[in-house]
Amino acid sequence: MNNVGSKVKVKGLATAGLLFITFLSAIQFVFLANIPEDVSNFAFVFITNVIGMTVLFVVRAKSILHLKGQTLKKGAGLALLLTGFNFFILIGSKGMDSVVVSSTVSLYFIFVTPILLLLKKKVNFLNSIATLIAIIALLLLFGGDIEALFRSAKIFYLLLADVFFALYVVAVSAVGEGEDNGGIVFSQMLFSALFSCVGWGAEVATGRATLGVPTDGRFWISALFIGIFIRVIYGVIQVACQKEVSALSASLIFSSEIIITILMNPIMSTLLGVAHTKTTLYQWVGAFLLIISMLVIDDDIMRRFGYVGTDEPSVSKKMVINTLTFTMVTLILSTGISLSALYFIRDSASEATGGLGKKATGISTTAMTKELENSIQSTAKDKAKLAEQKLETYSASVRYAASYASSLFKRSTQYPKREVMPAQEKNAGKLSMQLLLANPSISYDSLRDSCKLLGNMEDVFRPISEKNENVMSIYIGTRDGLMISYDAYAQLALGEENFYYEFRKAGWYQMAKKAGTCVFTDTYWDSYGRGLTITCVAPFYMADGSFGGCVAMDVLMEDLNESMVSEGIVNPDVAMLIDNEGNVIASKDLDPKAQESYSIFDEEKDSDLKDAGKTIIKKKNGITSTGEGEDEIYVAFASIDSVDWIICILSPVTSVIEPANHIRETIEANSESVVKTFREKVGTMVQNMLILAAMILILVTVTVGWFSKKISDPLKELKADVLEISNGNLERRTTVDTDDEIGDLAQSFNKMTDALQKHITDIREMTAKEERIAGELAMATGIQAGVLPTNFDEYNTGKNLQIYASMTPAKEVGGDFYDFFMVDEDHLCVVIADVAGKGVPAALFMMVSKAILASHAMMKKSPAKILEDTNTAICSNNKEDMFVTVWLGILELSTGVLTAANAGHEYPAIRMAGEEFENYKDKHGFVIGGLEDVPYTEYTVQLTPGSTVFVYTDGVPEATDAKEELFGRERMLRALNRDKEADPKEILSNVREAVDDFVQDAEQFDDLTMLCFTYLGNEGK
Repeated sequence: MNNVGSKVKVKGLATAGLLFITFLSAIQFVFLANIPEDVSNFAFVFITNVIGMTVLFVVRAKSILHLKGQTLKKGAGLALLLTGFNFFILIGSKGMDSVVVSSTVSLYFIFVTPILLLLKKKVNFLNSIATLIAIIALLLLFGGDIEALFRSAKIFYLLLADVFFALYVVAVSAVGEGEDNGGIVFSQMLFSALFSCVGWGAEVATGRATLGVPTDGRFWISALFIGIFIRVIYGVIQVACQKEVSALSASLIFSSEIIITILMNPIMSTLLGVAHTKTTLYQWVGAFLLIISMLVIDDDIMRRFGYVGTDEPSVSKKMVINTLTFTMVTLILSTGISLSALYFIRDSASEATGGLGKKATGISTTAMTKELENSIQSTAKDKAKLAEQKLETYSASVRYAASYASSLFKRSTQYPKREVMPAQEKNAGKLSMQLLLANPSISYDSLRDSCKLLGNMEDVFRPISEKNENVMSIYIGTRDGLMISYDAYAQLALGEENFYYEFRKAGWYQMAKKAGTCVFTDTYWDSYGRGLTITCVAPFYMADGSFGGCVAMDVLMEDLNESMVSEGIVNPDVAMLIDNEGNVIASKDLDPKAQESYSIFDEEKDSDLKDAGKTIIKKKNGITSTGEGEDEIYVAFASIDSVDWIICILSPVTSVIEPANHIRETIEANSESVVKTFREKVGTMVQNMLILAAMILILVTVTVGWFSKKISDPLKELKADVLEISNGNLERRTTVDTDDEIGDLAQSFNKMTDALQKHITDIREMTAKEERIAGELAMATGIQAGVLPTNFDEYNTGKNLQIYASMTPAKEVGGDFYDFFMVDEDHLCVVIADVAGKGVPAALFMMVSKAILASHAMMKKSPAKILEDTNTAICSNNKEDMFVTVWLGILELSTGVLTAANAGHEYPAIRMAGEEFENYKDKHGFVIGGLEDVPYTEYTVQLTPGSTVFVYTDGVPEATDAKEELFGRERMLRALNRDKEADPKEILSNVREAVDDFVQDAEQFDDLTMLCFTYLGNEGK
């Protein structure tokens, strides 16, 4: 008890010591700000360390003279970190307000936890809560303006100092254990002086500093304070006190220096004549939150809020971690998003003070230009889509006509014969069918039937022409040279000279034939002066799938051109339709009746698309511009894929600039005071939001701890009760009685204990019963084993053979059996059988089968007759529908003749003298007990002296390993042939060894029975 009290007292003194040096650290920033700008930072660090070493040597000379090498090494490591801290803090603090410097340096706390995690040190999850509260506090100390941390390069240097000091704090806690305080501080100052001296020399060598000692009074006031109070007193107390507290606790105590700075800054600044800023209410709130962050990592305080045993895995810990993690992540994300939005609004308002009117033109021009781009690009796409729809209408009509033509030829007998005549004057101006031939060498008579068949095309041509007024002509041309057109221009085809047209060499015909699908030709001027025309053509195919010809349709472009370049185009915008080579198909200045066109690349033409033409043709879709300044023109273009055309929409930039100038003139005025007020309001909102976030985080932390305790206490009580029950006290019942799932669980444990007591009683009764059954089964196993013959020596001695057998049941008792006995003095009966099923039923059936087989065999019947009579006997009273496979052989000992029959059993393996074992594939009969009145066939084998017969049940070849692979007959034969000189017993041993090696530890589900005998002949008698 005294030991515990002593530790508490030491920890309290250590905390007080750290608070004292934190006070020294807080007021040092006023002295650092007092250092002249032209003094070398390394020189200041060197001089202050020399002062510190001198003072410490005077006080602790004896211990310093006996410094150990290990202490010097530790001091060198600490000095390296401290030199980095001192160097960067000197660069960042010169000329800076002490509150700003102290606030920034206090940020080092946030680097301690990541460093500990990198070192794989154990960190309490409450540290993250404390860190987040501390960060909010520091942001409030900066007026809620995160950007103030990065407003100058000096802030960046101060952040680097934070990293070095965080490493230093962690290192002091690690290396200070067991070391003399004065010795390690002296070592630290010694190496700091050496490092800074090297740095000072480098600055002198590069001309960035002088070697002379500063004479400025302000310098020496600051140097004496830093050298005595910071280098010596601060260093000694820090090393001594940090041995007793954790790195995180020490770092949070150091973070409180901002509070001391706020309190002491006005006083010290007045004494030294240095300017200072007035502390705001939000900065005081931030200082208060720093104190709370220190309290959060105090185990004694947090234990009062339910945070007990947070180092051990538990349900409450998981709940707390998950809840707090979710809260922190939500707060960070929501606060971050809100702050980003507020800062964005604030910065946007600030930028407006730089001349909103001047920016208006650029913003408006950009916005309206983007709108212009979107508008004309949308128009171009819509125009292209409209063109595709119109062209698809023509394409669908032609494809349908081609399909109809294919149908005519595929099912020609189903259509009527309709006469088609050459062009007649009476049909002038009327839609009519007209006949043409490719050339005079083609006989119309040879094509008469095709012509009359194609006359039915009028049923398709007529609705197409009536529906589309721009269709000038629609026609079909066959591979045989027959052409039938449907149009109202009969007067143009009168006369013999117009009766022939070699269309098969025409470009439209060859194009469709090659493409194998519906295509459009390039535009062309109609030879009869009807205007710009395009032809849509599709091939059709005969019944055998061969090319039959083409269906084509000539379409005037006038309607399409009008919809492309005029409809929906508002001045000053202009529309133009070009092909993939830049030829103008339609435009506002192109007369569709003039039969003339031009290319956008023509030198003599002043085309707006000349410069942008290559880009347009290459990209097909998009937007570009041509020209400069007020002459700039935006061009949106979109492809019409089916014909490889491009629709272009041209819009001059002047349509955007004039409205933008008007907007600029309207919003030229700008009020700086309004923006300033807005910035102040945003700053207040940000700070209020940070305070709200901190309050939510503190409230959630306290509430979650209370709830976790409420949940964990019943669980701990339940755990203790369950442990006692598990130790054997089944009379114990838990007393947890809450109105939730934990209470239900407790009652379930009580019910489980009741059930467990009953279950144990039942198990005892069941165990006794199973032991009795096991004894009976063991007795049955012995009885079954006793039924099988084992008098091998009786047969191996005095008779001209050797015999051996074995049976291993899969369960206590099995369904396999073997038997051998003398029918008379010269005949040996050998039996091996396998009853379907396992266990006691199979064993009983086996006993019956064995007895019946033996009784019939002793009547000196043939093997086939034995099996037939046994089958009859078993089938007569086989209510359970069981069956048995049997191999039965009778060996005549005097001659070696083996007569055998097989009732669905495995093939025997026979080895003739001097040879190897082979499966003897005898003819199988049906199983015994499966079907009444089944005949069986027997066979004979002449055994020579030395011949061996091996019979077995399916447990041998069907033995299975862990991969469910079968042992198989091939492996069995290899085992049989392993030793050609082996006797029957050795042979069975070889097979059993091979099976065991194969199956390893895999469980077997079938009995394993083997029998082997060797016929020795008269020589062995």
